[in-house]
Amino acid sequence: MTSRLAILILCILLSGCTISNRKLIAQSDHFWIVETRHNDSFPALAQDYLDDPALASVIARYNPGQSLQTGTLVAIPRKNLNPAAVYTQGVQVVPILCYHQFTQKDKSTNSMVVTARAFEKQMAYLKEHGYQVVTLDDVADFLNGEKNLPDKAVVITIDDGYASYYQVAYPILKKYGYPSTLFVYTDFVGIGRSLSWQQINELNEDPQVSIQSHSKSHSNLAASQDETTNDYLFRLTQEVEKPDQILRHKTQKDISHFAYPYGNSSPELVKLLKDRDYQLALTVRKGSNPSFAAPYLLRRTMIYGQDSLNGFSSKLEVFRQMNLK
Repeated sequence: MTSRLAILILCILLSGCTISNRKLIAQSDHFWIVETRHNDSFPALAQDYLDDPALASVIARYNPGQSLQTGTLVAIPRKNLNPAAVYTQGVQVVPILCYHQFTQKDKSTNSMVVTARAFEKQMAYLKEHGYQVVTLDDVADFLNGEKNLPDKAVVITIDDGYASYYQVAYPILKKYGYPSTLFVYTDFVGIGRSLSWQQINELNEDPQVSIQSHSKSHSNLAASQDETTNDYLFRLTQEVEKPDQILRHKTQKDISHFAYPYGNSSPELVKLLKDRDYQLALTVRKGSNPSFAAPYLLRRTMIYGQDSLNGFSSKLEVFRQMNLK
């Protein structure tokens, strides 16, 4: 039994109990009502009661317009009370951003290459405007109704496995403390401008980096008119199972997310991923994802080298207005 659980059990039994020097005023199956202490904040409450300061906005939802002063009464949800994240004004949605390559040069003439300067500005924009970068594992829990996400949750993914991720993007992500998912296709590793296995091993040591599968060869995984059904299924199996085996061996971690090369999928490929216990699979269809999105056809929004900061910000949809009254 953890010390925190023991404290909570005592709070059920004893009136006037405190958690983290806060007085517990009342509780139900759904909420704690606590009295704030001096210089309290929603992130501090979220850290102490929900184990994640990024969930400050979740507590704020249940205390609209509340100004925290010493002795303020605050309602804190004890569980995920709205797993669908559907509200009368609309639905919460999560943007998944997709990058490919980066450069230290001042300008990029390739739409798939983002400059270090632009990437730094984009990450600073997320920080300055209250966005919380979450992981794909968090999104999987969100889709399963198991986890609240911050109101302004966003995911960062990088495709292919170019060394410029390690050289340019990774130090910037480290600076801001942002997690990211790196989708690599294993035939590319160690060739030309790609990451080496040594670099991948180093990245794998960082818990903020998740290395996942982008297929074996980055071929188009849609069915071709020139192949039989059996040939197509064999090809799909090779493109899923080979990188899965290699990456599991190299990282000693689960490979549970898949990014479709060129964003192309098929019912046969979706079934193959389901059968192999993948949690999520991602396209490159632009747009954000509600809690009821199809987990094997998640949308991702491409970030291009020519995107202005305003263009970048326009891709950060976190709430879709709908009249659901």
